[in-house]
Amino acid sequence: FMATHVPVRCGFLPRKCFSTALIATLLASLYPCVNGDLFEYKPTSLNLGQYLVRRVEMFSPRDTPSKSAPGNGQAYIQLQLQFERQKQRDNVTLTESSIEIATVRDSTLKIGYYDGNERWRCCTEELASKLNDKICNSSSVNRLIIQNKKVQVSAVTFPGDHTSATAHKSNAHFPVHESGPHILILSNCDPSLEGVDVSFKGHTIWMNPYGYLPATLYYFMPFFGSMALAYGVLAIFWLIFNIIHWKDIVTLQNYITCVLAVCLIENMVLYFDYTNFNQTGHRHEVTLVLGVLLTMTRRTISRMLIMAVSIGFAIVRPDLGKNKKHIINFGLVYFCLGLTQQILIDLAKVHTSISDRWRTLLAIPVAAADSGCYWFIFISLYHLITMLRVRQQLVKLSVYKTFTKVLVFSLICATIFSCYHLYLTSTHQVISSWRVWWFLDEGVWNILFSLIFFAICFLFRPSQSAKRYAYSQISTDMADDEFGLEDGGLEMEEMDDDEPLFTLGDEEGEVVVDKKSAKVD
Repeated sequence: FMATHVPVRCGFLPRKCFSTALIATLLASLYPCVNGDLFEYKPTSLNLGQYLVRRVEMFSPRDTPSKSAPGNGQAYIQLQLQFERQKQRDNVTLTESSIEIATVRDSTLKIGYYDGNERWRCCTEELASKLNDKICNSSSVNRLIIQNKKVQVSAVTFPGDHTSATAHKSNAHFPVHESGPHILILSNCDPSLEGVDVSFKGHTIWMNPYGYLPATLYYFMPFFGSMALAYGVLAIFWLIFNIIHWKDIVTLQNYITCVLAVCLIENMVLYFDYTNFNQTGHRHEVTLVLGVLLTMTRRTISRMLIMAVSIGFAIVRPDLGKNKKHIINFGLVYFCLGLTQQILIDLAKVHTSISDRWRTLLAIPVAAADSGCYWFIFISLYHLITMLRVRQQLVKLSVYKTFTKVLVFSLICATIFSCYHLYLTSTHQVISSWRVWWFLDEGVWNILFSLIFFAICFLFRPSQSAKRYAYSQISTDMADDEFGLEDGGLEMEEMDDDEPLFTLGDEEGEVVVDKKSAKVD
């Protein structure tokens, strides 16, 4: 594990900045120093009877989505390892011996044989005489028992009494002919290595036709590139509207600008991260940690923004009132829970040993927080729409009803994908669904959020009268065409009557309607 120093400007908030620096440092320390598909091995023991396994999903040249550099259309697994052996005792004699290297094209690994009394990992002469079949026979003696069908086998040999041997392109190069999970196995089943300490170090190269990215991560690269482009286009139009109506900007639109900036920076950082990963095989910890922090910041402030919109902030009421504390507390809790979940998601991308069950278990409190957020949003929208309908404020009513429909659609989609995600995890179909797992795990949630956020930007974009008529109410006999609906934007209408139809409570922020209409909290 390696810790990365992330510079933080403290200014006049030392405690807050110290917490930020501490979180960044802890994040950096949690991420292992892995090189993705240039997987580094520090000195690792491989004594008699031991074996090591690593699984990576690969594309074959026939059905790869791209054949760009550095892969250039070639797919292979290449080992560059240095093996060392040392006698445990003086009476041990070093003779010619070998370490077996194998690759298996399968989602699960079937190793060993159980005869009812004893479990065998290696094929020995004794077991071969008993079985003499495909599992273990005279031609496979002193080799690891692998019952999978699609297996490629090679070996690294210690010549004579030499203490070192090398795995290189001539004896440890495995071309990939079929897309899917590929498992690399290093095993020591040679009885001549009994009483000898064997270790190795070096790295393995898992090259896809397009580069170093594993097949399960490839689609993140074009996805985040497309998302960055979409947010860039939105930012341009949003900037134009802000420049045109700069005198009429309301607080809500400033918050939207902040969320838009975070979304754009987040997708640009993630696209750079995956592009660099694909080109070099190395994933920089700084961009990885920055991406995680930006993702969680975006997820948190976007939910807080939607909650603020749902209570009519800056459109129907000037402040958050008593809901301010609730929204801030929710943001803090959600950030902590989501950050932990995001760490596990990113670690699972490079550490296949992380169980999907742990990720599913941790998703429960995050899902509960999201459910509470949706409950708050829809309850608030119900009260807001009821009040607008009672007062016949048709323009605002139309805007919030459209916003509600977008939220309902996203909630239905989220429920469907969550159930399907849970089904695949509970039935152990995650590995077999490796082509679409990236979309189910992260892609769909980014798309649903973008749908909601784009709707907010369209419905609440800057307009000519937004600031002058904010919080004012329309009279019941005014026609819609007086409110500037030609362009589909939100316009705030000026009152005709001297006495307002309702006022905003100063302390609690509640809407107080006159006695001619029903009270709405």
